[in-house]
Amino acid sequence: MSLSREHDAAWRGFLRSSALLLRVLDAELRAEHGMTHRTYDALVQLSEAPDRRLHMKDLAAALVHSASGLTRIVDGLEKSGYARREPDPANRRSTLVVLTPAGLAALENAWPTHVRGVQRHFADQVSPEQAQVLAEVFRGITTNLEDGPPS
Repeated sequence: MSLSREHDAAWRGFLRSSALLLRVLDAELRAEHGMTHRTYDALVQLSEAPDRRLHMKDLAAALVHSASGLTRIVDGLEKSGYARREPDPANRRSTLVVLTPAGLAALENAWPTHVRGVQRHFADQVSPEQAQVLAEVFRGITTNLEDGPPS
C-alpha cells in the first residue's frame, strides 16, 4: 500500500514544517526568556487548569508526553520556581503539579514572544480560509487518535 502523491506531499510537508516551526519558536523563547517551548507549553496547560493545578498524569496527557518525559519537565519547572509538586489531598498516592506565582509571571512575560512568533512564522503564511481547513483537518486527526482508531 502506498500514499497518493498528494497525501505523501502533505505528510512530508507537515512533518518538516512542524519540526522547523517548533525549533524556531523554541529558539525565540530560549533567546528572549531562557525558557524552552516545552516549558512554555507546560505553563500554559497549568495556567488554564482549574486552580492552576493538574495531576501529573493529566499534565502528561495534555503535553502528549510519557511519564518519564514529564518528570524531567516538572523537575525543570520546580528548579525554575515555576511550579511545585503537592500530594493530592483526595488521594495521597497521586501528585499534583501546581503553577506558582513566579510561573504565571514567567508565562505572562513569555506570551508576547510566543504569539509574535506564531503570528510571524505560521499565521502570516496561512490565509483565514486555509487556517479553517487546517483546524478542521487537525481536529479530525486528533479526535481519531484520542478516541482510538476503529477496530
